[in-house]
Parts: sequence; structure tokens; C-alpha cells
Amino acid sequence: MFYSPVNQSQLISNVDRLVRDILFGTINFQQVKSQLNEFYYSFMISLDYELNYSKPIQAFIECTNKIIGNDYSYNVFWDNEKTVQFINLLSNYEKLIKKDYSAWHYQSHQNGKRLEPNIRTLISDHPRLLFIRVDLKYIQELSHHITIRDFDFHMKKLRDAIHNGDTCFKHLLSQAWSLEHGEDNGGFHCHLLLIFDGEKHYKDSYLADQVGQKWRAITEDLGYCFILNTKEYKDGLARYGKLGIGMIHRNNLQEVENAVNAALYLTKPDKRDGSYQRLKVFLPNMNTFGQSMVI
Repeated sequence: MFYSPVNQSQLISNVDRLVRDILFGTINFQQVKSQLNEFYYSFMISLDYELNYSKPIQAFIECTNKIIGNDYSYNVFWDNEKTVQFINLLSNYEKLIKKDYSAWHYQSHQNGKRLEPNIRTLISDHPRLLFIRVDLKYIQELSHHITIRDFDFHMKKLRDAIHNGDTCFKHLLSQAWSLEHGEDNGGFHCHLLLIFDGEKHYKDSYLADQVGQKWRAITEDLGYCFILNTKEYKDGLARYGKLGIGMIHRNNLQEVENAVNAALYLTKPDKRDGSYQRLKVFLPNMNTFGQSMVI
């Protein structure tokens, strides 16, 4: 693993947010200038041209290149004149970025349209199913070591383990996953749904913990797992009539609808906290959402 002194995922998220704040937010001129001076050098020296970046970041690169030209990044100071140039140039990308945002929303909707009938068919075919929901993350103090290549490698190892039915994935019937990029902490993470045969498994919190241990092993203790299948978390959902994880019974219509909604959370582009958690850096041909029947 490549150990970087710069938190690349956070830096990428910051640059993406800066562009969106300029075009669609309430950021003022002095804040723009300050953030350009804070982010520009570190971002440019860590730029990897073998990767694909979000449309806001592509706009950032193109606009700054037009202004800076052949100057070395460490010689650049973003004064008032350069900052005005940057803001003016960036305005030319507003329609492109809005169009890309709309396409992302549309794709998320299509992902949901494909996932929902699969979930409903699975429920109709089994009297009871065990729904496991975990979020696979990285320890915040160590997350600056994690690049998109590391995240992709870890996810491939996890999907291989799921496909092979290793240990905690035995009797798994279906799975879905969504890859995201935190905005405030810049962390890469995966929302994972696992659906087990309820005739073979019933201890959902135990299974979820086993998945977390598998993730920690795959990441060599850089990762941690947020488990939704705890008693406390489920009790909170139950109080609002929204419990859709754990054991789901086919003949309980409320449980079924809640389970479908819990599954569709993976396909929602805008999360409950209002943050923009779309991946902002990709490997070529990298998928950010997937689902499959394991059996």
C-alpha cells in the first residue's frame, strides 16, 4: 500500500465541494481565494492522470491550467486577479456539471428500479429472510493512507469472498452494494446489503459482526464496520415503524415494505444528512453500484 502524507480522498472531496460551492452555493470571494491557496498545490502534486475525476474536479483542473500555464505549482499564489479569472472561467462549466448531476440522479433511479423487483421476488420465494445492513468504512485516523486503488482492491477481495461463500457468507441469497465518498471527512465507504436464508440463519447481529471482522481482515485492520443490525439501532427504527432489517417475514406486509425501503436506501443519491457522497474519483470502468443473486 502507498502511504501518502496527504489525505488524498479528503483533498479530492474538498476541491469538488469548492467548485460546487462557487457555482451553486453561498461561498464568498475571500473564502474562494483562501481555499484555492489551501488546496491547489497539494491537489496538483497528487493528481493522478490515470484516474477519472468528477466533472467539478475536471473543471477545476482545466480552469487552473488555463490560468497558471507552465508555472510550477509551488510558485503559485492565488491573488485577487487569479481568483477572479478562476471564478469567471468556472462559470462556463455550470451547465455541464448540472447535466452530469442530473445523469447521476437518473442512474440512481434506474438502479433502484432494477433492485426493487429483485428484492420483492426474493421475499415472495421465501417465508422469511434475514436482512443484514452494514457500512464498511476506514478508521478515520488512518483514512489518509487509503487511495481509490486501495478501496477498489479491498472491495474486489470482499466480492470474491461473497461469491465464494466464505465463512460468514454461507447461505447468502442476494447482495447489493453502493460505493460512496464522504464529504465532511472525505472517507471512502461502502453501503452493503446482505440477504440470507431465514431458514438457515437467525442471529443477524452476530452475522453482521462476522462481516465486520472479514472487512477488518481484508483491510489489514485499516477498516471498521458500522453495524445497523444492533438491538439499539433496530429498536430506534421500530419506534418509528421503519424496521426493515433483521428477520423479515413474507406474510408481514409492513416488514416487507420496510425491507424494500431499507434496500433502496443504497440507490438514493441524496442521503438523510444532506451530504453529497458521490464518488469523486474513479478507476477506469469502475462500478459504484452492484447487485447479484449469490445462489
